[in-house]
Amino acid sequence: MKSIMFTIILITAISTVTNAEGFDGRKWKVSTGNLSVTYIQHSPIGHLPQPGYYEEPPSVESLKILKENGLTAYEDYVAWGSVEQEKGKWDWTQHDKVCDTLKKAGLKYVVYNWTHFPPVWLRDSGECTLMRCVEHKQNTNYLSICDPKTISYYDHFYKELAAHFGDRIDGVYACILGPYGEGNYPLYVPDFIDMGHCHEGYWCEDPYALSAFRDAMRKKYDSISTLNSAWGTDLESFSDVRLPKEIVPGFTPTPEAFKTGADRRRWLDFITWYHQAIIDFAEESIKTTLKYFPKEKVRTKPGGTAHGVNPVAWGTYCPGYAKMAAKYEIMMQPADCIGAYFGDKWLGTAYRFYGVPLSTEPAGGVEKNIFVRRMFSDASIGATQLFTYEYEQHAPEIKSYIHLFNGEFAKTELAFLCPTTNYRLGADLGPTLRASYPLRELTDFDVLDELLIQDGALNKRYKTLLITQGDFIDQPILDKIEKWIRAGGTLVICGSEPIRNVEGDAWILTKSEVFADGHKTKVGAGNVIRFAKIPTDNAGFEKLYQSFHLEHPMDGKFDGLVTTVRDSGIMLYNGSAQPLTRIIRRKEIVVQPNSIVNTVGKL
Repeated sequence: MKSIMFTIILITAISTVTNAEGFDGRKWKVSTGNLSVTYIQHSPIGHLPQPGYYEEPPSVESLKILKENGLTAYEDYVAWGSVEQEKGKWDWTQHDKVCDTLKKAGLKYVVYNWTHFPPVWLRDSGECTLMRCVEHKQNTNYLSICDPKTISYYDHFYKELAAHFGDRIDGVYACILGPYGEGNYPLYVPDFIDMGHCHEGYWCEDPYALSAFRDAMRKKYDSISTLNSAWGTDLESFSDVRLPKEIVPGFTPTPEAFKTGADRRRWLDFITWYHQAIIDFAEESIKTTLKYFPKEKVRTKPGGTAHGVNPVAWGTYCPGYAKMAAKYEIMMQPADCIGAYFGDKWLGTAYRFYGVPLSTEPAGGVEKNIFVRRMFSDASIGATQLFTYEYEQHAPEIKSYIHLFNGEFAKTELAFLCPTTNYRLGADLGPTLRASYPLRELTDFDVLDELLIQDGALNKRYKTLLITQGDFIDQPILDKIEKWIRAGGTLVICGSEPIRNVEGDAWILTKSEVFADGHKTKVGAGNVIRFAKIPTDNAGFEKLYQSFHLEHPMDGKFDGLVTTVRDSGIMLYNGSAQPLTRIIRRKEIVVQPNSIVNTVGKL
């Protein structure tokens, strides 16, 4: 790949992008939702229960218009507690009608399942285990992910679903948890379901969860004395292991809450298990769904990014989901993708590394310009499919840019570290997230989570690694970073304090540590470059960018235009209010305000 240097020319007249006629979205499985939500809302498990209530599906005529505009599939929300309102009595009336209507319109019928809220008859019987919060020792109306019976309930539902609909189902989701069946822990969203006692927090007080935590610690530590040494405790047996004492009503973790290395290790052992527990449950749900449906029809929603990285209590650990899902070869559809560059790259880099196919989904209420940025960002991280709740509103943008969803990943030599240890300790990642926007305007980057580094993702693909919040990083990750530096990599660090491991020991790469901006120190065949802090203005970011010394530099300009290089060509997104051009291969390329241009051809 040749060096890519662009020239910027402002112009006053631009041509208009026209939509292709006869758009067919089947290649990208363009889909929308969410039907039958009011039916669920008025069912016995719903927020507004009303006997005998059914939701009328959209008219066949209105659906045909959507299909003619490229829509291929519509999601129908199917809740176990709505269709088996009495034990053993299944009522599919609502969903049969929706399915028939969609088929008449020529659309595919996709079932999005809410299996995690049990029917009232089961919930009130005391036979199932409900999740219980650590803070108040109270149950919510979600099934416990640690009780083995929960997966048997999921199996019960999916078996009946498959038996009733058979091949009429064109797509089906493996339900996980959260308020919408996604990969996060209980959150209070009362609009649809009677959730009972519910809040953001920690949901692992039920006896099965506590037992699972103890088993995980027994597996990690070969003896209770080894655990005591790591935690600074004097427990007599693994039966004495308890959930973190810090979790009380109103608790939010921060690095300052854990004063010693032992405190940090104890919390990190818990929160890492807590994140992995819901991923393990998601895997069991996927395996159960695959018993009744082929992998080509199965997908799941591993939660989202909350425009960056979800709060630590939510449990939405995207790289972990990607690593788990790779072996099943199913489509993953993380939510909340709105072109938040760091968050999108956090999940997209993991999906590429582990080889997971990617569809994306934004939250509702996304206006046009943000939606265009979303499509640019999604295309940059290798998306091949698209879901939106607002298809009619965004059909013009989808028609214009969906062809960019070809599964190609951006080419970049720069990796941006997601500080996973800091994140799990409750650090505010705001400084890193805010820095990602001006940085992305200068150059493309991948985001390497510490899990990816652990699994070997920091390799010769990357010439430079940027760390902006390195307060605490686990020692095995530091060792891998140091090995990469000594092999020729360049590490750029923003911060006036040394990076420390979990135990609190400073990471010393050289005999003398100098924190002056741009100071370079040779380490083996590589370099360490330090800046005293994260830049706060454009000049500072330009200086930071210049320190990367990339072999194939990109734009490096602040003008509102963002660049992505792929094997097949260059994508340009103009987020400014004025037209811009680039000179590429000696040709002038015009980029309209709030639009994308894609050049075609090998570089």
